[in-house]
This record gives sequence, C-alpha cells and structure tokens, in this order.
Amino acid sequence: MNLKHAIFFYPSMERGGVTVNIKHLINYLTNNNIKVTLISSKIDKKGPGFQKKNFIFLRVNPFLKLFFLPYRWLIAFYSIKNLIKSFSLYKKENTVVLSMQSSMVAIIICKFYGIKVVARNSEDPLSSTVYADNYFLAFIVFIMRFFIYNFANGILTNSLGSKKSLELFILNKNKVKTIYNPYLLKIKKIKKIKKKNIILSVGRLCKQKDFETLILGFSIFIKKFPNYKLVILGDGPDKIKLENLIKNLKLEKKIFLKGWIKNTEKYFSSAKVFALTSLYEGLGNVYIDAINFEIPCVYTNCKSGPDEILLNGKGGYKVKIRDKHDLNFKLEKCVLNYKLSQDKARQAKKKIGRFYYRTTCPRYLNYLEEISLK
Repeated sequence: MNLKHAIFFYPSMERGGVTVNIKHLINYLTNNNIKVTLISSKIDKKGPGFQKKNFIFLRVNPFLKLFFLPYRWLIAFYSIKNLIKSFSLYKKENTVVLSMQSSMVAIIICKFYGIKVVARNSEDPLSSTVYADNYFLAFIVFIMRFFIYNFANGILTNSLGSKKSLELFILNKNKVKTIYNPYLLKIKKIKKIKKKNIILSVGRLCKQKDFETLILGFSIFIKKFPNYKLVILGDGPDKIKLENLIKNLKLEKKIFLKGWIKNTEKYFSSAKVFALTSLYEGLGNVYIDAINFEIPCVYTNCKSGPDEILLNGKGGYKVKIRDKHDLNFKLEKCVLNYKLSQDKARQAKKKIGRFYYRTTCPRYLNYLEEISLK
C-alpha cells in the first residue's frame, strides 16, 4: 500500500455528525496501519472519544475573536503552521491530506508544498450561499471556491445532491466523488415500547436549521393536538432568539430547548415523530439516527441530503422550505396515519446500510490510496 500517512484537517472542531464521522474514519485507518495526524483546535471532551494513542494530535490554541473575519477563518489560518509541520512526518508521496473543513486553505498550502489533497464538501455549496448569514462573505467564499477547488487532487461529497451542485463549477468532473458518511456503528433492533407524544428535533441552533419555522409550525399543530410537546436538542447562536419566540408564543410548557445531550438514545427511543426544517444540508446524520430508531420523519425538501436518506418521500413526509403551514399539515398527516408513518420509516431503514461504517470506511481508504498513487 502506497498510503502511509493521512492528515485530517479540521481546524474548528464542532459538535455534530462530522466529529462522529472523523472518529470512525481515524479509528478505521489506524487499525489498518495508516498513521493519522489530526489538526484541530480542540477535541470536545463531551463528544465522541478518539483513540489518541494511535495518532499524533497537533493542538491549535484558540485565536482571538476580536477581528472582522469569521472565527472559523481565523482558526484555519492559525492552523497553517501545524499543517506544514505535519508534512515532515512521512514522505510526501505516501501522504494525503483529507480536508474536512476550510478546504481552500488546505488546498493552497498542499499545492505549494507538493502534497496531495482531498477536499471533503459536507454541504450544498449553492444553497449554503443563498441562505448564508452574511451574503457578502458567502459570495466571496463561493467565488474563491470556484477557482481553488479545481486545484484539489480529489473532492469528496457526502450526498449525490451535493455532488451535482459541486460539478457546476469543477472543470474535471471526474474529481468529484460521493461516499456516504461512515456514521453508523450499529443497526438497531427496535423493541416495541410505548411512544410519548413528543416531536423530537436535533441540530445546531442556527439559521441553516431554521428552527423558527419548526416552532411556528408546531404552534399551529398544537392547537389541534394539545397533548404533544416539541423537544429540541442542540445549542448555537440563535438560542436567545428562539427562547424569545417560544416566550412570545406562550409555549414555554410545550417547547423545550435541551441543549447538547451526550446520550440522545432515550429521546430517540421515546419520541413519536422526528422533524427538522433545515434550509440546506449536506446529508443530515440526524435523519440516519431517526430511521435507525424507526421514528417517522418530517423534513424539508433540501436540494441535497435528507431526500436521499428518506427515499424521496417514500421514507418520510416532505415539507416545503420555510412553510409553517405545510409543516403543520405534514405533522398532522404523520400522527393521524401513524401506522403508515412507521412503515415509511422502516422502508427507509432497509437502505440504512449505506451509512454503516464497515461499508463506507473501506471506500474512504481505497479512495485515499487511489489519490496517493496519482
């Protein structure tokens, strides 16, 4: 095998599915005698654990937040010295950088030093630009991505929808490849338990996830189904805004923001419905969790991600983006036809093996080996 050293570039470690994917990939590669270097600002002690003894961890100290640039950009620039340092650990012909974040920085540095680099794109680049918090910065990033991504040795996406979007500005389409997330460690055998009247949602409290529409749609739904509650697991910059919305709607006893929960299994086990109203996704790992627990899903019609997991509506109920009334309608349809809704979830679960780590991790290893030989 030509590949001896894989460098994971993920400067700003965040809670969520990406961290889980990285953990599974690192452990799989180290178990296959590949030396791994992780470059990140921190390892979240509350998140999934890493087998640190099997790889070198280059800690990046948090940078000052008093600049006009986004914090993630500052951390990426601050990580450059460690990225360059990691190049000396093995021969460059045996090394591949897998950039999980801030890929433009990684591509530029790797091309300058003659190191092969793969950019992993975890979201739909067009939709993330359209729905960005800062349109000016998002447009700059989009234009830069248009030029810089073409210099990568390879580009990985986690969904076919994201691949289709990326191919619009990649000259060599053969560079773009889809490998689903190595997310699942186990496909669950579900025991029959009594479900609670809970609609569950999980995600970062930010514009992308659009929890405002979820809360407004639920406020309509609750008028007809007063015994239901909405539980949201996650944290983020929109927390205060969402708390004020819940307070204004006088739904403090019906909607609960629980923050990040280490063990979410009890919530997935007992919830009757899973709902998420994202404006865009790359894939959407929480939907994989939901169908693994056979929970009926109500989801927005993003251009990439959820539709692939939920079989274009055959595995769940599809909702128009930012449409609280359509959300209410689909929630009603889901609970009123609950046996059918459960059948939909089970139908989606039949295809869940696509996200099993034993299926996808070997594909990552083979792809990185292929890149190392080019």
